[in-house]
Amino acid sequence: MATTSTAQSVRDTAALPALLAAEVVTATRVPGILRGSTSTVTVLDGEALRAEGVTHLADALRRVPGLALARSSSFGSQTALFVRGGQSNYVRVLVDGIPLNEPGGVLDLGRITLDDIERIEIVRGPASVLYGSEAVTGVIQLFTRRGGDRNLPHGAAPRSTLPSMHGASRSSTRAELGAGSFGGRRASLGTDGARGPLSWSLQGDDHASEGTLPFNNAYRNDALSASAALDLDSRTDARIVARYSASTYQYPTGSGGGIEDRNAERTEHRLLVGLDAGRRWTDRFVTRIQLAASELHPRTSDGADSPGDTLGFYGYFATGTVTRRLADLRATLRLGAAQHITVGGEFTRDAERSNSLSQSEYGDFPDSFRAARETRALYAQALGSAQRLSYSLGARMDDNSAFGTFRTVRAGLGWQLAPAVRLRASAGTAFKAPSFFENFASGFTIGNEALRPERTRSAELGIDAALRRGGSVRVTGFSQRFRDLIQYTGVPSAPGDPNYYNVAAANAGGVEVEGSLPEIAGVRLTAGYTFTDTRVVDAGFDTGASANFVAGGRLIRRPRHVASLQLTRTVARLGTLSANAIRTGEREDRDFSSFPAAVTFLAPFTTIDLGAELFVPPGLLRSARLQLRAENVANVRYTQIAGFTAPGRTLYAGLKLQR
Repeated sequence: MATTSTAQSVRDTAALPALLAAEVVTATRVPGILRGSTSTVTVLDGEALRAEGVTHLADALRRVPGLALARSSSFGSQTALFVRGGQSNYVRVLVDGIPLNEPGGVLDLGRITLDDIERIEIVRGPASVLYGSEAVTGVIQLFTRRGGDRNLPHGAAPRSTLPSMHGASRSSTRAELGAGSFGGRRASLGTDGARGPLSWSLQGDDHASEGTLPFNNAYRNDALSASAALDLDSRTDARIVARYSASTYQYPTGSGGGIEDRNAERTEHRLLVGLDAGRRWTDRFVTRIQLAASELHPRTSDGADSPGDTLGFYGYFATGTVTRRLADLRATLRLGAAQHITVGGEFTRDAERSNSLSQSEYGDFPDSFRAARETRALYAQALGSAQRLSYSLGARMDDNSAFGTFRTVRAGLGWQLAPAVRLRASAGTAFKAPSFFENFASGFTIGNEALRPERTRSAELGIDAALRRGGSVRVTGFSQRFRDLIQYTGVPSAPGDPNYYNVAAANAGGVEVEGSLPEIAGVRLTAGYTFTDTRVVDAGFDTGASANFVAGGRLIRRPRHVASLQLTRTVARLGTLSANAIRTGEREDRDFSSFPAAVTFLAPFTTIDLGAELFVPPGLLRSARLQLRAENVANVRYTQIAGFTAPGRTLYAGLKLQR
């Protein structure tokens, strides 16, 4: 189907479900309709997630096909994400275009909250062409509240070009207070609004829990976010965002999950600041500039548990600072009715420094680390549609001060077989840069400055179908080849040689199925299923059956089967009710409670979560809603990482106020 304009596309797809018709930005960095995308994209609405009582990013992502998560233990504990069987550091996560990952892709998803989030876009497949390192198996972008007009996409035309918004003045205030199982509590306060060409949003929130383990398991997460957008004139817009979070997680568990430590904790302070501005010079030519800065201050404290704790290595303390700076300038030219060409340049500077102290009966061992690297990149992308055909072509070249030049490409095609059926195919390459420690470590471990980036080649083939009365089905098959995987060796070939080398390789492939049924009796049903098959092609330095990489074996902690089912019903004068069930199949892991680690298989499990957002009678409180949520209502005992037990049944009740 030919697309003549964004407005026409919206009209053509207005009757389709969100699965096929949502407006997205992340997949192309150009606002567009998901129906015409050659990528596999899922959009989650922040307001709908909060109506279910979902407060953390990890819980929202569990229902998305192609994604599997592994949380080590209680609330706030370390959570890893595997997309399409890739490594846990193969996904770039952004907030309004600002990267959250540490250099090399490391990111703990367990502490990212959603109180200020308007929507989440999840792109599966290689995306290094637009985002560089870390976007190997996907990109996840969180968009914060804009104020005034919730549905205005990031990077779209300024609001002052929309007659319905010009001169408008509106504002709203919201608050929530609640408590739940395991000493859980939640509090938030926010406001947003618009006045003429200016819109704003301000949000503060607090999440806390005493944890599920016997002692030393408290979690607290405080966040403050703000944004302001201004339409300088009918063709120029600018938006500045800032987000600060401070979190602490106390953990009594050792490497194998044993409950043994009474004072270990990890604290993180994170600051994000970004500016995005654009100018529409003509109806065909637009430029945008993005400036972003992120700063992370992690701290680990694990001293002696008692005066008598003096044997072996009994204490560890570490502090650090990780900074990322980004500047991106791009121009988009529209050729004809539905062809766009984007050309851009990007400069990033990443730096890391840390100090640590290890205490033992053999003495104290202090260590310090400091490193930085810069990347200059050029990229280009062509998007378009003609008759039944749509296409995307992209290429990028990164020049890094540590590992040199790396090139990536991506191509996608879409074919409208019928008004309600569409085929799509894409293929591309992507890469992940080494971490700073892998590149530059010194002391007991020696980094390798000659490391190459880990790289992948990927391909996918999918079919999208819109059913009558608003249902939809999407099926996607994917295949990925991971090469030059970086591994550690404890026995380098000669004294002083590095401990890290590009030696391992693996493959991953599978099928994703997602769909929704037409609304029946007020009930909306969505479902998803993923089959993922992973295989180690080259085990590298790993030897023995208990190694993490075993030639011909599976990659650990990736379930082969994951299925989800979600039911939602909105009842007039009552509110919204939801039920979400997720079945996670068997996964292979290693038990690190002994040496060498033993191969173990984690049993399949099913969790059911229930949520309700109910209107309070007007005679009691105006604009008030009661939030209820029950997670793992059947109190299933399961593990996602060997030796670490996940939380059982968790209940929550809160009151929401809005004016």
